[in-house]
Amino acid sequence: MNRASIYFLNEGEPNTYDFDETLPPLPLPELHDTLVRYYESIKPFGSPSELANSMNVIETFESGVGAELQEKLVKHAATRKNWVDEWWDKYAYHMLRLPLNPYIVMAMPVKLEVINIPETPALLLKNLSRLMYHTLEFWDLARKALIKPLSSNGGTVKYSSALYKRFFSTTRAPGTEYDYIKNFFKTVKEGPTPSHAVISGKGRIFVFDCLHTDGTLITPQEILIVLQRVRTILDYEPIGDCVPILTHGDRTTWANNYLRLQEISEKNRETIRIIESSSIVIAFDENEPQSYEEISLFCVNGDYHSKWGDRSSTIIAYKNGRFACVGEHSAYDGTISVSYALFVQLSMYETPEPDWSSTDTSKVVALKELKFDLDVELQKEIERTKVECDRRRNDVIVTHDSFNEYGKDVIKTWNLHPDSFVQVIMQLAYAELHKEIASTYETALMRHFYNGRTETLRSCSSEVYKFIQIARESKSSTSEIVTSFRNAVNHHNHMMNEARKGHGVDRHLFGLWCIAHENQIDVAEFFDDPLYIKSGGGGNFILSTSTLGYSTNVGFVAPMTLDGYGVFYTITSDTIYIQITAFRDSIKTSAHKFNETFQRQFLKIKRIMEAVNNSKL
Repeated sequence: MNRASIYFLNEGEPNTYDFDETLPPLPLPELHDTLVRYYESIKPFGSPSELANSMNVIETFESGVGAELQEKLVKHAATRKNWVDEWWDKYAYHMLRLPLNPYIVMAMPVKLEVINIPETPALLLKNLSRLMYHTLEFWDLARKALIKPLSSNGGTVKYSSALYKRFFSTTRAPGTEYDYIKNFFKTVKEGPTPSHAVISGKGRIFVFDCLHTDGTLITPQEILIVLQRVRTILDYEPIGDCVPILTHGDRTTWANNYLRLQEISEKNRETIRIIESSSIVIAFDENEPQSYEEISLFCVNGDYHSKWGDRSSTIIAYKNGRFACVGEHSAYDGTISVSYALFVQLSMYETPEPDWSSTDTSKVVALKELKFDLDVELQKEIERTKVECDRRRNDVIVTHDSFNEYGKDVIKTWNLHPDSFVQVIMQLAYAELHKEIASTYETALMRHFYNGRTETLRSCSSEVYKFIQIARESKSSTSEIVTSFRNAVNHHNHMMNEARKGHGVDRHLFGLWCIAHENQIDVAEFFDDPLYIKSGGGGNFILSTSTLGYSTNVGFVAPMTLDGYGVFYTITSDTIYIQITAFRDSIKTSAHKFNETFQRQFLKIKRIMEAVNNSKL
């Protein structure tokens, strides 16, 4: 595996965005088909009487208001290649009023030790210079449409690359009722795009341009000089006005402060535009995390006064030489973050370290500090928000661990799909810890459709429920456990394939809710049904999960519910990397206990699988 084979176009290949306009429209299922699948998904969660009641609710909905909504949704979809696209941003993300940090954002450690680069204070600025340079390379490839577009099955299944355009120069701007995306990124074909970068730290913000006058990227040595100048200012001069902390208030309060900032002066409006449109953002964080778990925690609860929380992606540089990336979730999905992180890692691994001795003779790039005009009201708001941020600083608990006994190579010897394997064991672990099953959301990627993003796979199926019952029954034989486990894993893999075809449940139901909401049509009976909520509907999934592929890079978001977990993992040949999140205020959950239980189940299943295999020899 090298970066050229993964990311660089070969001669004659289509450019990054060539597939996007040719992808098929997002399919809209028949109402009856979705409701049949929905009923199957609630079966593990209801008693016979509860299921009978829900079936009555479903039948009434299908023959009544559901049919009316489906008709309107069909008309809506007839004029669009992606019927859920505009609603997804607005209603799934932008109507939420919670602060982005730590409740909404995606975050992940950027691991350099896995490529044998020490993460130490002495190497902080040099490593950051290299990291920034390769980030600019990634930006340049996206701008020139030279990133190899993804495809599978020998190129027959093509995927959208549109979300790359939201990784750079993109902001989730606050609104009093709904937020909205401001995107400044343009490809070379589309026109000029912002080429400046922003560096922040200790409540201060600086800007510099990343291109020479001839359009070439500034060098790592030139970046290093900029970083040295900024770091000297932060180390020896007073803390700044800390305006970035305002971005971490609840969205309505921040929206009001955002408007107030712009009303004060034209200078403020221009400063905000520079920050929001910058190609990349780097934040110096004065914390010194000692592990990837601590890096993860400080991603979402570190120096609030130095991170512009609305930005789609921010590189965080900790004082002791460690790094992280935090992203605004409505702008793009976690697979884009992983793609970026892997590009940076491969670039730093494959390309020689720069000749730092030439730094003294390198050109000095112009650096400017950005400052705001503030009135007494906003100064008070900054102080109030500092207190608020400190109060919620530890609301989300994050673990980062690795299971090193085996990985996808061993799983494949058992003829099982690695992701489905992990999903079923994860649900067994929850049942072992909490003595009940959990409504489970798993991300199903839909990027093979026009502007596609995700569908929900309702991973806790009747087959998984049956396996959990058998596995936890002391009288069950090893053969019975393995048979039911295989059935559950294979059924999960089948359901994932179905979800990716557009045969899911939740996006269709979400679309029906959106149509009802915008037409003020009452759908309370269906969406308030206890089994709709108990099975995870309306964002009530107890386990919110996703696989982030087959590298060492794993990230996380907060759980969907107070008493839930976020579970995120990647699977390499011999290791499974796991990040688990939970809310500190929950009296039910424990991220660390769940992690321990999860790993025990991996070992238990291995023993059982090997025992059955050995008995056949």
